[in-house]
Amino acid sequence: MKFKQILIAALSVFTMVSCTENFDDLMKDPVALSPNPAGQLSFAQLCMSGDGYYQWRANLIYSGGFVQHYAGAWNVTEFGSKFKKNDDYATALWRNAYSNEMKGIVDVIEKTSADPAASNMNAVAKIMKVMIAQRITDLYGDAPYSEAGLGFSKGIVAPKYDKQQDIYNSFFKELQEAFVQLNPAGDVVKGDLFYNGDINKWKKLANTMRLRLAMRISEVSPAEAEIQAKAALQNGVFESNADNCIMKHLDFAFNDTPGALDFRGNGLAYALLGNENNDHFSSLLIDYLRDNADPRLDMLVNPKTTSSMPNMAGQPVQPGEKIHEGIKPGSFVWEVPGSVTATSSIKTDYKKRTTPFLHVSYSESQLLLAEAAYRGWVSGSAADYYRKGIEAGIKQLEIYGVPTASQSSIDAYLTSKPLVAGTEKQQIGTQLWITYLFNSIEAYSNWRRTGFPQLIPITNPDSETMGVTPTRLYYPNDELQKNKVNFEEALSRMGGTNDWLNKVWWDVN
Repeated sequence: MKFKQILIAALSVFTMVSCTENFDDLMKDPVALSPNPAGQLSFAQLCMSGDGYYQWRANLIYSGGFVQHYAGAWNVTEFGSKFKKNDDYATALWRNAYSNEMKGIVDVIEKTSADPAASNMNAVAKIMKVMIAQRITDLYGDAPYSEAGLGFSKGIVAPKYDKQQDIYNSFFKELQEAFVQLNPAGDVVKGDLFYNGDINKWKKLANTMRLRLAMRISEVSPAEAEIQAKAALQNGVFESNADNCIMKHLDFAFNDTPGALDFRGNGLAYALLGNENNDHFSSLLIDYLRDNADPRLDMLVNPKTTSSMPNMAGQPVQPGEKIHEGIKPGSFVWEVPGSVTATSSIKTDYKKRTTPFLHVSYSESQLLLAEAAYRGWVSGSAADYYRKGIEAGIKQLEIYGVPTASQSSIDAYLTSKPLVAGTEKQQIGTQLWITYLFNSIEAYSNWRRTGFPQLIPITNPDSETMGVTPTRLYYPNDELQKNKVNFEEALSRMGGTNDWLNKVWWDVN
């Protein structure tokens, strides 16, 4: 049944990218005929943001609730803010990323590794494998990597769990290999929905991913982080928002019903709509943007026009005054006086099937370089990188079709909010948190690494962790039956229990 679900979703993708296969034979004997690399590449790229199943659970409910991007909806508050366990939510990304993404991409690597005429496709698949696995290992810790996805080609159905440190070492090695291997004069990469086969952009993506990963290990292995950050910058990271890794989704009906999967629409938008417009940005985010006169505020939410009544802080407002109010993490929207009508709603531009998904950005790269420069690891001014990162973070919202901020308002904001000595890590960490909005999985990882921004304490008496934010997601318990030896070995390295208060390797704060 699982293969049939994947195949049905893949059929539409193959049609879209003009790839052909004998699907009748594939349905009869799925082991005898694998899809072609172009179709597998497209399918993996679509899954990464079009999979509403794990975008809803791993990105919105848990990661978005943990880092207080969102608040108000029942599931975000009950599970993401009160830190209650739900096995379906916690294991959604693990299950789908391995079955829908990793398997196909590893198959592409296996098929093209000995084919000089597919060298670029092979290199792109290596980068994709890193992107897929990075999400998995950063959320869960030790995980199958070196033997992942080799069930078809090598019969490995119980892959070992690699140590996260070893996985990261493999990431750096494979991204460098891919960068060197990519050749603009080489084979055309078909089925590429990120960059339409633009090899130079893929080279920059490899290096920008390397920078992200370098800074991810900054606290546990600073010497190696410095080496990798320098190499990434030297090789060439993103140079502008034109380099951003974006998935442009299509106007197809959302569907995660078993037997009829379709990943062509934006999965996070599907989740936001599925929560019946009860999702709001948290008061932590709204208050920060409002109090700092950040131009992104009006690009993200619809203000409320009030009657003469106190606002949520108890301060009087004038009739017709436009206010911006978020919801305090840990609160349901219906617990707020005035409910939905008293809070700022997320603009509908972020809830369309065609809403783009931003995977890796120029803003992120500049902010990470600001931190690396502050640490003395790379050349350049931390203040300049910081300024460029914020400006790019404001302008990257233009891809969603929202009203844009004027350059004068951006300049005024940047001038009034420079990088201040003694608060660099807090400022950079907070700006990364904002720039990762809609990609809360990355925000959650960066928050665990840096501790910034400082979150609102969760004081709900029914919190399962007594208000302590989980530091990882826990493994599917059926791994005990399917992969017992490797599963138990991994647990012995991860604190001895399958608990979400244990930490991943790079989280030492």
